[in-house]
Amino acid sequence: MRELTDQPDERVKLYIKFIEARTDGIHQTVRRAPDQHPGADIHNFLEEFTRLTDELADNFDAYEQQHVDVRKSLKFFAEHSAKWPAILNEPPSSPEYDFARKTAQEALDSARKTGAELLKEQEVYFAKHKTPKT
Repeated sequence: MRELTDQPDERVKLYIKFIEARTDGIHQTVRRAPDQHPGADIHNFLEEFTRLTDELADNFDAYEQQHVDVRKSLKFFAEHSAKWPAILNEPPSSPEYDFARKTAQEALDSARKTGAELLKEQEVYFAKHKTPKT
């Protein structure tokens, strides 16, 4: 991640890749037989999903303050994150991970809201601050 500090679009895409590894893990774990005790793994994937989603939202906040153009990756994020709520809801209800799921859903809702607002703001900002082509 540190190597991509000066490449915000690539950094966002990498976060999305990491998050999707967790959603894939949730999906695969749900398919396991109950006698393999998938609850702890689902819990861990949900917590990692939350952590990564929160970090991505923090990056969005930083890009907003710095007026870094991340419109392309915000659209990429919106496209990919649209499928995550269904995956978060795949596991059946369980006291082992219901709270972690709720936290993951809240983190996702917040990140999607932040991303959508930032995209709107950037569309306006960069429309006003276009650099003339030479």
